[in-house]
Amino acid sequence: MKKGLFITLEGPDGSGKTTQAKRLKAYLETKGREVVLTREPGGTGLAETLRSLALSPEITMSKRVESLLHVAARADHVDKVIRPALEAGKVVICDRFSDCPLYTSDAADDLIGVDL
Repeated sequence: MKKGLFITLEGPDGSGKTTQAKRLKAYLETKGREVVLTREPGGTGLAETLRSLALSPEITMSKRVESLLHVAARADHVDKVIRPALEAGKVVICDRFSDCPLYTSDAADDLIGVDL
């Protein structure tokens, strides 16, 4: 079995992450790799629901609550999509991952004391 590979694409909204992720997926598939394309926040039914709550203009919440929604969404995403795919030897391409809870939730200033 081939070893799983986790690739993340980071960058601001509109920078082409999704386009490049789709291109990379297509390329890797021509090389015989099984590829899972996913995103953060999101990637599972629960994570997409939590994402919608966090982004909803009708719902007000503190930055801390918003951050916790993102962390919960990530946990579900890792448990249900990312880890199983990697264990099966697949390539996982994720549109955002490492910086997502800080930059998309606007909570970095509360969490680390820096206004990003």
